[in-house]
Amino acid sequence: MSNNAGWAQETASIIIDNRCLYTRTQADPFFFSSGWASPVFIDCKKLVSAPDARDALVRMSLECLSKNVDNIRAVAGCELTGIPFATLLADRLGLPLTLVCKQSKGFGRLAQFEGSFEAGTPFILVDDLATDGVSEAIYEAALCRAQATVVNTFVLIDYAIFPSDRSLLSLATLTDVIAAAKTTNYLSDRDLTEIQRFTANAAQWSKMHGGIGKL
Repeated sequence: MSNNAGWAQETASIIIDNRCLYTRTQADPFFFSSGWASPVFIDCKKLVSAPDARDALVRMSLECLSKNVDNIRAVAGCELTGIPFATLLADRLGLPLTLVCKQSKGFGRLAQFEGSFEAGTPFILVDDLATDGVSEAIYEAALCRAQATVVNTFVLIDYAIFPSDRSLLSLATLTDVIAAAKTTNYLSDRDLTEIQRFTANAAQWSKMHGGIGKL
């Protein structure tokens, strides 16, 4: 969920200006790890190497967290691209940082983490992008198993078009990015038409193009 038009517009412009939006409307679509098919993919990894864009995203992220989240005592970053943004946020906030790994690397309560924290610590979980929230739910579950409290989950971009009962805090959605792409003529007319079909009913589009139709 993005609740600020200014953040959404600026974040979407950053995605377009840094050419992080990719399309496959005339060939096999992108397939996400949960099984959804999509004609669009946003590569946030490129933003790690763009100092001005990175700084703007961190600034907006701090504003978003200050307005929407209380009682944060630590920041957790999702492996992989969530880690650099979580690190920057933790540094600016002066809070402890923990990295949540995809797999356990040892034994005990903190086997799936880099860093340490006490049981009951209230975390903000940070990732770069969410398609359907499934990956973020897995990281949240890891924190809960380690006896942490997840106050909220924050992402830079939330697709927010696949069926889901989860609500994530975000700067922008896929719809915001597509709007920015349309304004700047980043997409061809053919690409834009197909992507608009996708966003109108992402589950149906996915099923028709070889992906899953529901979780």
